[in-house]
Amino acid sequence: MTLKKNRNGDAKYIARLDGKNYKFGNKSYRDYTLMNKTGSKFYEPNIKERDRVKSNYRRRHKGDKLDEVSSGSLSYYILWNKPTLRESIKDYEKRFNIKIALSSS
Repeated sequence: MTLKKNRNGDAKYIARLDGKNYKFGNKSYRDYTLMNKTGSKFYEPNIKERDRVKSNYRRRHKGDKLDEVSSGSLSYYILWNKPTLRESIKDYEKRFNIKIALSSS
């Protein structure tokens, strides 16, 4: 799987696997990784508030189809899992046995 930032449209990222694209994460909204990133406009200094928002998101989406490759599962496990994108990617790779290559183009 390749993962790159989306330069066009509303989605934050595009994941590509087996010739299919999965767009996920709306650029207008915060996510857990951005809430933990000091330079982000979505940064939340209070860790309890960050964890409360994360918990609410995950509770709302726990009934979604969270198979290994879908826009919903990519958001759930990459944007709303660990404090950093890199940590979430490592967890996703381990959880689903899928290697993710970050792409700059």
